[in-house]
Amino acid sequence: VAHASSSSSSSSVDAVVVVAGGMTPEGGLPEWVTPRLDYAYEAYARAAEGDKPRILLSGSMTPHKPPPMAKGGFNLHESTAMAEYLIEKGVPANSLLKDTASMDTIGNAYYSLCLHAIPRGWSKVEVVTSAFHMARTQAAFEWVWKLPPTGPIDMQFVSAEDAGISESALKALATREGESAAAPRATAARVTTFAAFNDSSFTQHHSHAESTPPGR
Repeated sequence: VAHASSSSSSSSVDAVVVVAGGMTPEGGLPEWVTPRLDYAYEAYARAAEGDKPRILLSGSMTPHKPPPMAKGGFNLHESTAMAEYLIEKGVPANSLLKDTASMDTIGNAYYSLCLHAIPRGWSKVEVVTSAFHMARTQAAFEWVWKLPPTGPIDMQFVSAEDAGISESALKALATREGESAAAPRATAARVTTFAAFNDSSFTQHHSHAESTPPGR
């Protein structure tokens, strides 16, 4: 189940941005992540040949726990696990893009914008996440993607099914996610340019600023 909010009536988009949602300790995808990917697959499949969107998979790892390991002893990025899922469903690898740098929702917005949206000149995208995570995602993307001097990008937000989460857990998440959505909206009031955002993120933000690594 998914719904979209958009300021445009056109169904054609340059890309579908899928926000990561963690991994199991074994490197699998949690139940709530696959509906996000299923939506992206369906959007890709129903688009006409020659008008297929790119699918951008945004997510590296969770900063507060070690990542699963891939073959060869390398970190398994969340975006790589999501890409493998879509390739198995039949999406060509050259239609997939990855962000392997972001470690939280604000990072999802920043790195997907800088690594892909700006260089490729995208003007319209869909941003997909679970319904429980939508408020935080929308707050982050609407802040970061609209910072000057970034050009106008039409964003549609698509809420995928909250699969695999109990009603009691959803209630607890609603409180936490509401607080997490309020933080970027408050920060947006004082960080109003792309340069200021970059400085704040890489000198103060817990996921991207230099700090003492765990265990040191």
